[in-house]
Amino acid sequence: MTEGLTRREKYEDQYRKLWLEQLKIDRVGNPMAREPTPQQKNGQRTGKFGKMGGRKLKLTKQAEIINQMMRKRFTMRDIADILNITPALVAAAKDRFDLPRAEEEPEEPEGI
Repeated sequence: MTEGLTRREKYEDQYRKLWLEQLKIDRVGNPMAREPTPQQKNGQRTGKFGKMGGRKLKLTKQAEIINQMMRKRFTMRDIADILNITPALVAAAKDRFDLPRAEEEPEEPEGI
């Protein structure tokens, strides 16, 4: 049976053992070869949690104006020209505040 083994198959276990030993040595001397810390792992997962929603940001004065114009079907370029800002700022406000928003009713305090 050993006659049919290739050179790679013959030494595979030995290479694996030596490779794992070398990884242990590298982790001691090289921080980039170490396992991520719990804080790093948490940082890698943060993107998922934003998709769950959460409270919407309160609109700034400029965001309110942009929201009203978007509800009236103004283009972002037109809004930028009227407000004398760049279209990139309009796009950033649209993404940040999730515009256009529907007409919001004022919230009544609870218990009244």
